[in-house]
Amino acid sequence: MQRGFSLIELIVALVAAGIVAAGLMLWMARPLQALQDSHGQAAAIDQAERIGSRLSAELPQALPNSVRIACNGRCLEFLPVVAWGDYRSATPGDTLDFAVSDDRFDVLMPMSAVPQPGMQVVINNLNALPSGSGSAYSEDANNNRSSIVAGSTLQQIRMAPKQFPAPSAAQRFFIVDRPVSWFCQPAAGGGELRRYSGYPVQGVQPANPSSGDVFAGGIVDCAFDLTAPDLVTLRLQVGGPGGAQMGLLTQVALDHTP
Repeated sequence: MQRGFSLIELIVALVAAGIVAAGLMLWMARPLQALQDSHGQAAAIDQAERIGSRLSAELPQALPNSVRIACNGRCLEFLPVVAWGDYRSATPGDTLDFAVSDDRFDVLMPMSAVPQPGMQVVINNLNALPSGSGSAYSEDANNNRSSIVAGSTLQQIRMAPKQFPAPSAAQRFFIVDRPVSWFCQPAAGGGELRRYSGYPVQGVQPANPSSGDVFAGGIVDCAFDLTAPDLVTLRLQVGGPGGAQMGLLTQVALDHTP
């Protein structure tokens, strides 16, 4: 004779199954949470390393003594060097004359790239001040930069007429492009790191964090610091999925010999 389940037996079976399922869920919860945390930590690490790698690649290309920091450590700016070389200071050849307004000079060894109009030639950059004769950011007439004009070659620089204030002890010139700025906007829920470039040289460093393109998100905290004339320090806290965070301390050595 066949006998079916009674209602009480069915209820007991369902309750038992629920208890087993709950136990399995509790048993699996920690491994699943650990897996999720590891993914979040990995994402935060990747983001931090990406930021550190980009800055470590860019900052060594800065014009000596052009890195400057504002916004209480949230903004960093520099002038990127696209080419450099030694100017001719003695004949034969077209020398750079510091006693008069000059519009061209020969390069001792050919450069790696032809300077383009809109770029600037800078000689003897000593600081990043908004005025004075030793800064490429200076808005004074006796600053140390001049605009490249058409006709430059790998062997000769042509520029707007300029009497440079002082020669370089290394007999060196630098060709720079327009400035680059990094803006940091940290937030508890994850802020942004932006990169802004292509704007004109200005005496005062721009401090508009909404400018430029978003390079990275999840920025919980950050600070730039020029700890020495030749050393930039970045302290960064990056957040990832699930609340994971990763700290980064990056230091980049700079060439400050003008």
